[in-house]
Amino acid sequence: MTKTNILAFILVLAATVASAQTTAPARPANTFNATTPPKAGLPTPEEIDSYMKRSFGYDPSLIWQVIDIKESTVPGVAEVVVSINRNEPYHFFFVASAQTAFVGQEVPFGPNPYAPARTKLQAATGPSRGPEKPAIQIVEFSDLECPHCKAAQPILEKLVTDFPQARYTFQQFPLPATLHPWALKAAEYADCAAQSDKAAFWKYIDAIFESQNSIALATADDKLKELATSSGLDANKIAACAALPATEARVNKSKELGESLGINQTPSVFINGRLVLGISSIPEATLKSMVQFEIDHAGK
Repeated sequence: MTKTNILAFILVLAATVASAQTTAPARPANTFNATTPPKAGLPTPEEIDSYMKRSFGYDPSLIWQVIDIKESTVPGVAEVVVSINRNEPYHFFFVASAQTAFVGQEVPFGPNPYAPARTKLQAATGPSRGPEKPAIQIVEFSDLECPHCKAAQPILEKLVTDFPQARYTFQQFPLPATLHPWALKAAEYADCAAQSDKAAFWKYIDAIFESQNSIALATADDKLKELATSSGLDANKIAACAALPATEARVNKSKELGESLGINQTPSVFINGRLVLGISSIPEATLKSMVQFEIDHAGK
């Protein structure tokens, strides 16, 4: 999406969703996939979709998905998360009383801004690497079908080597099936791999990342079993575990933890509670300085 289109998008959204017209282009509406439907008083998926159609119906190359609609942490402000052409999502904050919206990202603020996130992240129970009593925690919310997560994985693994005083935890966060059709299935297989053999888990997710282009929803079970075998796991045992309701519940619990932290894109990485997005685009020296800074400010 060009800067011109983004600017137009921001300007066009400077009115309430409710006032949008409903002229639609000749393509299907997008489906809302949040965990729960919007609460009363928030814009509905249909209103957001009609607004998008009215704003961008002139360009048939643009498609979108409403990923989430929720109350922001600011009273009276709704947060709407929209992905355009399957790219990383935009966050729009609607102020109904002012009939306007602004685009951006909520950020923590104050003398100890990352303490609330650190407290929530104590519930992160995914596979981990590093000391039992680390200086800081690095927690990643990842989607195994996500190419950006694939790019981030070797970077995070190198951080574990470069900073042995930090502990790295991998949390499953499969995105909606309309974006990543087989991500949930892969998350369930990987969760079972971790339950079966924590050491083999890391080899398994690396194999899934490397095979992203050869996995499709229709053949995902066969491919994920094949990769389990090559990673030293019992493929039939992993597949049986992946089909259990308890496995889905564990993956959902990981997703709910991420959602409680405002996560709706992957990879989302927390370094000592500090949210870092786009980690694969950060220069190595800058990233290492950030990690060292957080070690120096552990608990602050």
